[in-house]
Amino acid sequence: MTEQTVLVVEDDPEIREVIRLYLEKNNYRVLLATSGEEALKIAEAERPDLAILDVLLPGRSGFEVCRELRAVSPVPILFLSCKKDEADKIAGLNLGGDDYITKPFSPNELMARVRAHLRRPHLAAAEQAGGQPDKLVVGHLRIDRLSRVVRVNGQEVTLSRKEFDLLSFLASRPEQTFSHEQLFREIWGQESFNDTRTIIVHVSNLRKKIEPDPSNPKYIINVHGVGYKFIAGGASHALKL
Repeated sequence: MTEQTVLVVEDDPEIREVIRLYLEKNNYRVLLATSGEEALKIAEAERPDLAILDVLLPGRSGFEVCRELRAVSPVPILFLSCKKDEADKIAGLNLGGDDYITKPFSPNELMARVRAHLRRPHLAAAEQAGGQPDKLVVGHLRIDRLSRVVRVNGQEVTLSRKEFDLLSFLASRPEQTFSHEQLFREIWGQESFNDTRTIIVHVSNLRKKIEPDPSNPKYIINVHGVGYKFIAGGASHALKL
């Protein structure tokens, strides 16, 4: 397997060095940046497989860097922050972040999350090789699982990697109900530890992008007290190329 590259954006030298050591110990190629401006330049030149972003950076904040990265790339983004308020976590996820870890953090937990985020595309490829359809057409939605492109009424919409994984997983299993814990395990590759907010925010953002009326969804439906399911209705079909 080709060596995977992780961009670490952290202005604290001690934290930056700890993360670098653990990543290199786990056989990742590491790129380091100490500011938002430097991070954006490196990301454009190197195209990392994953970015770890401190929220409080000199110059552009981690949230601003995320917004700019997300406009041009589906790269998984993990926020690191000393800000523990739920509102800050929701803000980061709404901007397109895939995960949010508060300081102080366990380096081993961070490595587990890095592995989970980088493993998901390979799991998706294995699903396709195992017989899952390459393309799904559901009403006005067209999901191409090979190119990871989603079109709504013929227009391509930009999804984060986790938004795409969530949509692809649910749409390929219509009418099946999944709990928050099951979705977290399948999409994030780890236990949720009762972190339902991450799922809720990603579903909300996904609905805004694919639903004709996000306040009255027709595709991703709440199952009260349990989780979510995807409703395909009679207007869907799968294409295996």
